[in-house]
Amino acid sequence: MRRVLIRFISLILSAILSLAGLFGLNRPDLFARYGLPSFADGIHRGTYESAGGTLIARYAWTLQSDFDAYVASLRAAGFTLYDENTIDANRFAALYKDETAVFVSWFHKLHSPSGSGTLRIIAEPKGALCPLTDPYTPVCDTLLTGMKGETVVAAEGMGYIIRLADGSFCIIDGGMGDPDRVDADKLMNILLQQKPSGTEKPVIAAWIFSHLHGDHIGVFNCFSLAHHDDVVLERLYFNFPKEEEIAASDSPYMLDDSIYRYTQFKQNLAQFYPDVPVVKLHSGNRFAVRNAAFETLYAYDDLYPKTIKDGGMNECSLLLKMTVDGQSILWTGDFAFNATKLVLDEYPTALSADMVQMPHHGMNGTEKFYAAVDPSYALLPVWEGGLAVMLEKKQNQFLVNSPKLRQMIVTGCGTWTIRLPYDPVPGTFQRIPSDSTVYPAYPALLGE
Repeated sequence: MRRVLIRFISLILSAILSLAGLFGLNRPDLFARYGLPSFADGIHRGTYESAGGTLIARYAWTLQSDFDAYVASLRAAGFTLYDENTIDANRFAALYKDETAVFVSWFHKLHSPSGSGTLRIIAEPKGALCPLTDPYTPVCDTLLTGMKGETVVAAEGMGYIIRLADGSFCIIDGGMGDPDRVDADKLMNILLQQKPSGTEKPVIAAWIFSHLHGDHIGVFNCFSLAHHDDVVLERLYFNFPKEEEIAASDSPYMLDDSIYRYTQFKQNLAQFYPDVPVVKLHSGNRFAVRNAAFETLYAYDDLYPKTIKDGGMNECSLLLKMTVDGQSILWTGDFAFNATKLVLDEYPTALSADMVQMPHHGMNGTEKFYAAVDPSYALLPVWEGGLAVMLEKKQNQFLVNSPKLRQMIVTGCGTWTIRLPYDPVPGTFQRIPSDSTVYPAYPALLGE
């Protein structure tokens, strides 16, 4: 009976909206462009184009069985199922055929008595797919380093370096670059100090960019100009918006020719890393980087019909959950408020993590978001001069006063390194740092 009711409502709304289709509105042209089988269920809520020819169609009033049926129709049309994933009650599938990749997702609508939800179909030119396994030989401990930037611009930026169990590295963002390449050299020195002895060049197994603001990609730009021959870079991961949206957003400056900007970023990829696979991440994608397992909980495609023109560039920040030896870290970049509201509506339990990187240098994040994450550790990428102000913010006070929070680690207090999984010795660390706190630089391990 419930399914019949949903279908009845769907048919009525479809009939109404079909008039819009006569005038070229809401036309799901991804099926024609990419040769996909049609999708006749639910209510079409719009088709949107993102960067690189990516098309996203959204359908309301859909059921989980609609997801299964459409994945089956893709397979019947010759598409190969690459991966299926379930996060909470949400379903995801990645498929490919020839030069086309398709990502189908179904998000259960919380509190819906009918069991309906939103289905998204994403089609794009097939690029590198997420590696589901990444074989390695363990030779060392897994380390996490927060790099204090020497360029105090835009709250210092954000750069985290994960040394994996085989001695290779995964880098999250990097921080704000500078013409003197001080931070680029600092990053290179960390890689050289932490790589296993006998390794000729540091291997960067993955460089992940949460979003394209200059205080997150700037160090990569400077590092590429100075050290592209000094490392082995295996893969790049990101999902950036198209340039028309950037130009109309709060961050049009990212298209200028400054060393910190997107223009330089693209030039670096073309000049120094033409053969390095670039993985465009979508929600539900999971991937392995040696002994670190990642799941993508949010990517920019999820936001449509809202865009960065509505909430700013930070809305395109990826939300990634990383797990190492059973300990989870939620990477948020500059995660903003429209995206935060969306994921709180979509994930009843999956946001929970042992450790959280506080969004937007402590400026974003909400009490509801932190309650859902409920972390034991918080990572705050903010310069030392901004620490006191950030700690006073309402959402951060909620985190500070959480009885479960064991420690907040602030990159502005100094470059620090911890061993993963992290379990510091009680009494050997300051729970909430202050302006006078100074962390030890590598190789001292925080909490030991």
